[in-house]
Amino acid sequence: MSGSRLGQGPLLTAPARTSRAWSAAGVLLILLAWHVAARQLGPLLMATPWDALRAIGPLVRSPQFFANAGVSLTRIGAGVLAGASIGFALGVLAGHSARLRGLIEPLRWLLMAMPPVVVVVLAMLWFGLGSPMVIFITTLMMAPGMYVNTVKGMLHVDRRLIEMSHVYRYGPWLRLRHLYLPALSAPLLAALLIAACGGVRLVVMAEVLGAENGVGYALANARSTFDTAELFAWVLLILGLVALLEFVFLQPLQRRLGRWMEPSHA
Repeated sequence: MSGSRLGQGPLLTAPARTSRAWSAAGVLLILLAWHVAARQLGPLLMATPWDALRAIGPLVRSPQFFANAGVSLTRIGAGVLAGASIGFALGVLAGHSARLRGLIEPLRWLLMAMPPVVVVVLAMLWFGLGSPMVIFITTLMMAPGMYVNTVKGMLHVDRRLIEMSHVYRYGPWLRLRHLYLPALSAPLLAALLIAACGGVRLVVMAEVLGAENGVGYALANARSTFDTAELFAWVLLILGLVALLEFVFLQPLQRRLGRWMEPSHA
């Protein structure tokens, strides 16, 4: 028994979970570096972490806060949902057709290679300022990542399982539900995590460069008035939103749907 195990090489072990204590230490290190940099640069260029935290209360109580935050959340939801849906649908279709993959590949490469600021400038010319421009940018930049992960997942599905689904006369919907979605759950959730967090950054960047409302517009106003405390308060709130999306919603969902990949201990 031992000889056969030795002949098979080293046993694979599951990767260790991230240490929460070391993660907390990393957060403290970032805050310390932020504080030291703020002290060196002065309050006109960078607020300290404490100043930014104190500015959150007045910012949240201001009449413009919920209007700007609501507009940005709507844009993030619409852009990420549209980009993820388009990327997933095209990825499923391209996973079945090598010709369609070849047709889409140049467009995928173009969108992933193009700097986001170029897309922002073009969208401002085409749509003007406002929500359509921001949603268009987010959708266009989010779809390629979802498409790539979907295609890769489709191509790694066991061919024997696909043939078996045809033998048992599974229709397209049953194959998608019982064969492809379980196989795609891990890469798709990873892509959705990246898309959601990246969507927040893209929306804020687009609003800073060309919008008449939203969180990015408020950031630009704080920058123009040199109100660094309010600017960094907005940064902390944006980081809180990204943390909420990742650690409270997407990562638990990823762990729950990925349990089918865990080896059985029976």
